[in-house]
Amino acid sequence: MNGDSSKPIGHQYALAMLDGGEDKVRSVALAAGSQLTMDAFLRVHDEEPVPAFLHSALCAMSLPTKRPKDDTLPIVREDGRYALAINPRPVLQTVEGKSVMRSLGVPYGAYPRVALIYLLSQAVSKQSRDVYLGRNFTEWMRRLGYQTISYGPRGTANLMREQVDRLLACEWQIRWDGQDAGDNAFAVRDVKISNEYAGSLDKNGAFAREIRMSEAFYSHLVDHAVPLNEVAIRELKGIPTALDLYTYLAYRLPRITSEKGQIISWDQLAKHLGNEADSKRFRQTVRETMQIVSAVYPNANVDLSGRKVVLHPSHAPMERKLVGPHLRLVDSRPAKTAPRSSVSNAAAKAKLDSAEQLLPFPCGSLTYGSREAAFRAIGLDKGSPWAVDTMAEAFRAGFPDIKKLRTDAEWLRVWEAFVVRYAERRKRSGD
Repeated sequence: MNGDSSKPIGHQYALAMLDGGEDKVRSVALAAGSQLTMDAFLRVHDEEPVPAFLHSALCAMSLPTKRPKDDTLPIVREDGRYALAINPRPVLQTVEGKSVMRSLGVPYGAYPRVALIYLLSQAVSKQSRDVYLGRNFTEWMRRLGYQTISYGPRGTANLMREQVDRLLACEWQIRWDGQDAGDNAFAVRDVKISNEYAGSLDKNGAFAREIRMSEAFYSHLVDHAVPLNEVAIRELKGIPTALDLYTYLAYRLPRITSEKGQIISWDQLAKHLGNEADSKRFRQTVRETMQIVSAVYPNANVDLSGRKVVLHPSHAPMERKLVGPHLRLVDSRPAKTAPRSSVSNAAAKAKLDSAEQLLPFPCGSLTYGSREAAFRAIGLDKGSPWAVDTMAEAFRAGFPDIKKLRTDAEWLRVWEAFVVRYAERRKRSGD
């Protein structure tokens, strides 16, 4: 690979795709003996990205990867600005015909991670606390990407049901001391993801069809949702460490502004990923895991080769183009070698010209979307602690000439002025 063999395999695939298309990718995979990562790379590369979301605090701090020795004890994750506590509260159960209060334990492994991303993604994308799970458990798991579903004592359906029960029975405490621009401090105490949930699972797959998120959790989720790619999640669904590394990088890398990147210690990364293995073993695990993560997120520019971890500015997972200094910018290569998903020079120019286009104020949620990002940043920075989408609805309802077309620069100016006034009024009124 012309000296590129030291790069994660996903980066090698991306360079091969830029240079010679899918045939070159297959030749690289054949030489590396890595069919699994190649299949994952091609699926994510070829499929349209599907928006998925996870709360930023849960991207920065992870669930246990394995069952703790005593899974009835609270799990606490802490690293400077971040703190996450998961408390497995006792629930009413029937044991040998008697009703007893017993803890189900904390969630662990890949199943609750996948379920959590699905539940939060549905809530964010549909802008509703009510999440529909499907007609039965089999249908729900297939929507999550599981094809073979069994109902035996150790079958996939029962394992997932057990972890979902644990997940939704826990109470959560989150502390986040914001320091970066657009990152507001908050604290959520004794909050359940859902206050209304029944985890029964009959032999025919009948299941509680809908859950309702607690209002406090949903409110914070809307303002702190990190965009992910559901296609990538499906590829990683069986590997908890890969899911953790992917979601952490998806949250952290797009927020880095220094061209030199950010350096963190391996111990810091271990705390973020909730890993208690010895340092040498942890480094080896993460470096191996980065192979599959890089296949589904090739734009992630991170150096894991040294004594420190170096995180470089990178595009978010929803960016479909192969970009970044570790891959070469897409638009810098000859058009004849452009992959199927690249953007032509003409399209790139049109995108630049669009900055001066007359446009309406963004409709729908400001939580995700490339154009919406600038509006959301102002809402988080100037309107804290009020929900960005709540302010947007008030702006649409009360701003004169809301239907008038303006440039984004004009919209951002009047939106910022509105947000500042909105926050001041709410604080004065004590709401």
